[in-house]
Amino acid sequence: MPATLKNINALPVRTWRRLGVNGETLDIDFPPPGRFDAPRPALPEGVTRAHESVLVCAEFKSSLGEELAAYTRVHANAGVRVRVAKGRRAREPVTARYELGGGCPALVDNNVIFAEPHSEITVVLIYDGGDAPGLFHAGLTRVIAENCSVVRVAQLQTFGAGTRHFSDFSAVIANGARVELTRIELGAGETYAGCHMKLEGAGSEARADTFYLGGGDRKLDFNYVARHLGRATKSEMNASGALFGNCEKTYRGTIDFVAGAGESKGAESETTLLFSESSRNRSAPVILCGEENVEGSHAASVGRIDEGKLYYLRSRGLTEAEAKRLMTGALMETAMRNVPEGERERLRETLGERID
Repeated sequence: MPATLKNINALPVRTWRRLGVNGETLDIDFPPPGRFDAPRPALPEGVTRAHESVLVCAEFKSSLGEELAAYTRVHANAGVRVRVAKGRRAREPVTARYELGGGCPALVDNNVIFAEPHSEITVVLIYDGGDAPGLFHAGLTRVIAENCSVVRVAQLQTFGAGTRHFSDFSAVIANGARVELTRIELGAGETYAGCHMKLEGAGSEARADTFYLGGGDRKLDFNYVARHLGRATKSEMNASGALFGNCEKTYRGTIDFVAGAGESKGAESETTLLFSESSRNRSAPVILCGEENVEGSHAASVGRIDEGKLYYLRSRGLTEAEAKRLMTGALMETAMRNVPEGERERLRETLGERID
């Protein structure tokens, strides 16, 4: 099904076109999703399966564009849809593992997470696959966090270089609630990842931690937005990663203080290590302010590995490759706050293999 996707990862406010950060337009031929056989995740006590109708009262914003979101909703062949009961704390994470390969070359997952007041839940989505060309993934994750609830989502992606990967995340956060997103992007030939967190309620909080690894001719495109609507809301967005080869990466991070969001705070930071002179990095930190009594900050550090640090590590017996792996791994460790310990070791091994 051929289609043209417009406004993929579009900035909320456009800037100079020559900078190349306003957004993407893609011509794509959507593959037929087919049947995707994946085991249903076990649900801990207090968690039940949810229907998409729980989302009808919430207004979500798709960073990747409505065309892709509509395709995912209509053609989903997998997904996690859960609801945690009021006052219940899910002690074990809800974990879904998807392996993309020749049996089904297209994965389309539609995920719904609904947290009732004063509840808590962690959801882990694991995406893996081989190096076969022509593989496709489109994922849509929507979260409603009601009053004083806590929702943690970890998305761990280790696809092969032949995969085209789209990941869209959006959340609506009520009074005193908190949503945390962890993204680890270690694979795929093309990655388009969006995140839109709407802090509607007073005292609501949002945090997003992202680690990416780019090599070869990979393309990485990110767009993160924290929209502050309620009073005394807080957001924090942290991104870090390393680029090798001819990789091209764009990161957009926007903090939007809407009128009425007084006493709110937002912070955004990015650290990128460049291991190749031919890799290309674009960073677009943005603060939009419609309210006077707010605090917003952003910082970006982009550059080659510090030669002094590299020399120190080599003087302690490490090869240059080992030193690069150590410094890149340190960035990933800071992003894995919500990743289960068992998965952390697998990610460390994958990171070492991809760097080598």
